[in-house]
Amino acid sequence: MSQTFTFQNAPVELLDVPQLVLLTDTTQKVDTWLMDRFFPQRVSYTKKEVPVGELNTATPLAPFVTPTAAGRQIKVGESGNVKFVKPAYLKPMMTVMPSEVQNTALIARLRQFGVIATGSNRLSDADLLLIDQAQKALYLRQSIENRKLLIARDVLLYGKTTFASADFPMYEVDYERNPACNYAPLIKWGQFGATPVKDIQSMIDLSIEHSGTSPIMALTTSKVYNTLIKDPEFKEKFIAPYAGISVPLTPTFDQADKPQFRGTVDNIEIWTYDVSHNMGGTSDRFIPEDFFGLVSDANGWIAHCALQNVEAFGQALEFYLGQWQEKNPSSIQLLAESSPLAVPNNKNGLVGGRGFV
Repeated sequence: MSQTFTFQNAPVELLDVPQLVLLTDTTQKVDTWLMDRFFPQRVSYTKKEVPVGELNTATPLAPFVTPTAAGRQIKVGESGNVKFVKPAYLKPMMTVMPSEVQNTALIARLRQFGVIATGSNRLSDADLLLIDQAQKALYLRQSIENRKLLIARDVLLYGKTTFASADFPMYEVDYERNPACNYAPLIKWGQFGATPVKDIQSMIDLSIEHSGTSPIMALTTSKVYNTLIKDPEFKEKFIAPYAGISVPLTPTFDQADKPQFRGTVDNIEIWTYDVSHNMGGTSDRFIPEDFFGLVSDANGWIAHCALQNVEAFGQALEFYLGQWQEKNPSSIQLLAESSPLAVPNNKNGLVGGRGFV
């Protein structure tokens, strides 16, 4: 069923919310490898907070929420040993207007679905309005996915994440990762006197001591990886013995648009991730270029809490979309909402940090 709005004193039929959600579900999304690989478990709560102490995690979690800026306090309720953590509340909104720049692939999909006219017909104002509606819905969906990815990235790499916005006080969710898990080499790899093999062994020892298990994966960037495999001691110990027998590390070109499996060394998979994101018009990497980390637990959680929207009926949805028409000023508004939180299965499940190159 379509939804009718008034545009330039004439009725215009646009996609309704279920159709928009279906469209965003069937259209290519942002790369969520980081979230899917390291936070594969999903849980929903019909409340405003996540009772992380109730999750069946590998290590007990007692995170705290610390206000770090002026504003209302974020209260953390307790029940026995269970801590309740307030998740982020994402609520981006955009105004729909006749599109001047069209996504060609999206137009093809809309024509495939019979939503707009096929062939070489000139797009009407109503078509342009509908195209912009679809583009804005996709943009809102992607903006929420990007924000969730950054939350998951922070929890994975640093054991904590910070929520902030222009109209919300900044606060930090800290899972209290052991400070010893934050590791950086004394001498950057590739420089004279660097000892990558010794550094990695020290990180393995720290991982076993603080997470209770050996690392299963190394997560880094192409720059760090390429520096590591050129190290004479690393080559002598992990590459030269396999000459003519097997190839533990697969020769590949660096690719900045997807995760790359580089091979296995001593049962540790090596992955590089050079993908960037764009927030507020500024491009930045998900994984800092000088980062190297050994991961011993990749079984975290993505939790979603109840949406504080009357029309959502308090459901814990990953993504909610609403639309309505304003009379003053006259406009059609699209609003997306989500209330996510990333929770590590093992708060000490990564040993590493920056400064490796």
